[in-house]
Amino acid sequence: MKSTVLKSAVFAAAAGAFALSAGTADAKLKRITVGTNPQGSVYFLLGSGFAKIFQEKMGVRSNAQPHAGSSVYLPLMDAGEITLGMNSSLDSGMAWSAVSPYKSATKNVRSIARVWILPYAYMAKESSGIKTLADLKGKRVIVKFKTNVSLAQANRTILSTAGLTENDVTAVESGGVVASIGMVVQGRVDAAPIATGMPAMRKAHATVPGGLRIIPIGPKGTDEFLGKGMAGLYTVKEKNSKRKPFVRSDITIAAFDSYLNAGTQVKNEDAYQMAKTLYENWKQLQKDYPPLRGTKQNRIAPANNPIPYHPGAAKFYKEVGIYGDANMKNDAMLMKK
Repeated sequence: MKSTVLKSAVFAAAAGAFALSAGTADAKLKRITVGTNPQGSVYFLLGSGFAKIFQEKMGVRSNAQPHAGSSVYLPLMDAGEITLGMNSSLDSGMAWSAVSPYKSATKNVRSIARVWILPYAYMAKESSGIKTLADLKGKRVIVKFKTNVSLAQANRTILSTAGLTENDVTAVESGGVVASIGMVVQGRVDAAPIATGMPAMRKAHATVPGGLRIIPIGPKGTDEFLGKGMAGLYTVKEKNSKRKPFVRSDITIAAFDSYLNAGTQVKNEDAYQMAKTLYENWKQLQKDYPPLRGTKQNRIAPANNPIPYHPGAAKFYKEVGIYGDANMKNDAMLMKK
């Protein structure tokens, strides 16, 4: 994505008066700040795009506010210090349940919409002969990331679908997902977890003799099993395609989502308008921001969310028929935790 697109997405045109439709007179939101990862990240790109559309359509001054990571700004959302935040379902689930590194549960945060689906799996060189997770036993495998605690737990959960633990492999720590791809290419490790849609993955596949291979999850890998091991993790199907030649056949792998979540100051009327704005402008947002293209308009409110939906957002989704009994059951279950 060119830098000019990023710059234009950060700040929208001058804010207009905040005028909502009839029935939203109690809305009091005067400014929207969207917490994101650092500038240059996908989260910053998307957060900037959402700020732009909210400013244009809702008439509220909006901007993206980069931080070192979501573990920094999730507590700020809970405290009402920033309005919205881009968070993975993994981080959201950990924060909701006060799993380390979160010292207290973020019970004041609510979800507005799922915006990005990330298929996630282990990969290895095709020449390695590794085709299943069970083949990783005794191999050098990246399990921990220095910068992301939630992904480390996701990795352990994925390995456990084949009955493996860290003790069954030679566990290696990496500085990040992109760095991990390089470690496989260089032969420093045998396998690493990656998001299958990453441009770096496609580039590496083209440079390695024989290419790379995505490894399917093990026989225990059901939605229930993955969810128990790591809240926010679930299964998806991946097919071989020109865009993903390293997916050698139709397989099942893990996935997690990214959500736009709301802090305490977002009232029902404001959340309703945010959900409506995203839904009605989703196709244009997809044209402008490629990562959104994997999430269909009618799938921005799934029933496997790790944080309850904001009542205002849920109200809108009910009206357009994408929030039903399964959503209500899941939200009720979360509220009891």
